[in-house]
Amino acid sequence: MIDFDFFINLMVPMKKQKRIEQILELLNKNGELTVEEACKKLSVSPATIRRDFSLLSEKKAVTKSWGGIILLSGYPVLDSMTPLSQRKTEFLLEKKVIAEKAASYVKNGDIIMIDGGTTTLEMIPFLAHLRLKIITNSILIAQHIDNLSKKHDLEVFLTGGMLYPSSGLLVSTQASESLEKYHAKWLFLSTGGVSKKGISNSNILVVETERSMIKQSENVVILADHTKIGKNDLVKLCDLKDIDILITNETQESRQILEKMQLDKKKIFFV
Repeated sequence: MIDFDFFINLMVPMKKQKRIEQILELLNKNGELTVEEACKKLSVSPATIRRDFSLLSEKKAVTKSWGGIILLSGYPVLDSMTPLSQRKTEFLLEKKVIAEKAASYVKNGDIIMIDGGTTTLEMIPFLAHLRLKIITNSILIAQHIDNLSKKHDLEVFLTGGMLYPSSGLLVSTQASESLEKYHAKWLFLSTGGVSKKGISNSNILVVETERSMIKQSENVVILADHTKIGKNDLVKLCDLKDIDILITNETQESRQILEKMQLDKKKIFFV
């Protein structure tokens, strides 16, 4: 079985981490990859690629073949995200209330970033009356804005990147690089988990884009229903100190868990 702790801990240098992610992207598309192909695509030496291939093999994400590697059958490394159609109906009322609170921070003329997710998607009706510039990695959010009204004052900027299946999300290094030219007052992020270890999500490519969004934003707002509190998802996104606001719906259990996290109470908003 794949040792996902490798991807969670990310205990490799940043350049190597990005290269590993690119290798995984290529593997997820084709199922196999040769040293020659990887060298050509990533512009690095055969010795470097062989070391990366060996690392992935050690972590049981791939098996070695003659001249390359093959993605292990049954373990699509990047296919870790529950389809959006399934997630949209879960705790819908709670998500709407959280989304409404998140939208209340936004004022006319703001530039904001919105990460793709079922909770952030619910923000759009609460923003439709404002004059905003919205940067997003979600074609579903962009479409939802476009469908609301032909006369709205919301300008939408989409990141580039590869369309991740069944999610409506644009991912890959191209998506991350495109964000470098933007700056936003607010960033709104859905998440897979909130724990003492930090904020986490289910897909390494999505997390890479979200990290780029964090770098380009003044204020980071996490939208998480109570089922995400105390949970660690596949890949760590950031530490708790890196967020400015956490919005969640209040249950006795979620309040108790958050109290034990020692997160600044001024950052937590229950709805």
